[in-house]
Amino acid sequence: MTTAPDWLPDIVSVSGEWKEVEARLYRIFDQDFRQTGCSFEGIPVWWDQRRIDSPYEEGFWHLVTKFDHSEQQRLLDPRRAERLPWCKPVITHSDAPEVKVWNYEEGRGRIHTYVWLEKWDYAVVLEKRQLRDGRAAIFLVTAFYVTGNSSRETLRRKYENRVD
Repeated sequence: MTTAPDWLPDIVSVSGEWKEVEARLYRIFDQDFRQTGCSFEGIPVWWDQRRIDSPYEEGFWHLVTKFDHSEQQRLLDPRRAERLPWCKPVITHSDAPEVKVWNYEEGRGRIHTYVWLEKWDYAVVLEKRQLRDGRAAIFLVTAFYVTGNSSRETLRRKYENRVD
């Protein structure tokens, strides 16, 4: 594998007792997004701040879990979770040569911005939104570890069919 960019932190361990892992991961999220803030192309990054049956925001859960259709719930995705420290740096270094950035019109007509660290199989999905007061904001939809050729091909297809 190619040497990682200097700005990309190490992955974090997701081994251990679940409550400790959960708290460790949330500390990273809290520091990167709540305490120090994050922006994409000069626009603040927001996330889903609803708390549903958890002390942690939905935006956090979308960075460390994935929906399991057989269980009908979100379950820890270890590869996604251990890369949580990558989320903010990938967003803030979106202009780095290692990162592909493009807009893609999803099936429901929403435009998502993909920020893909392709050689390291990590992608962040953002959505530009207008706040009630008229200001622009970027909404953090999800981030994930890209597993398998099918997922890579899906991202490549979206890149080839990008919109301006």
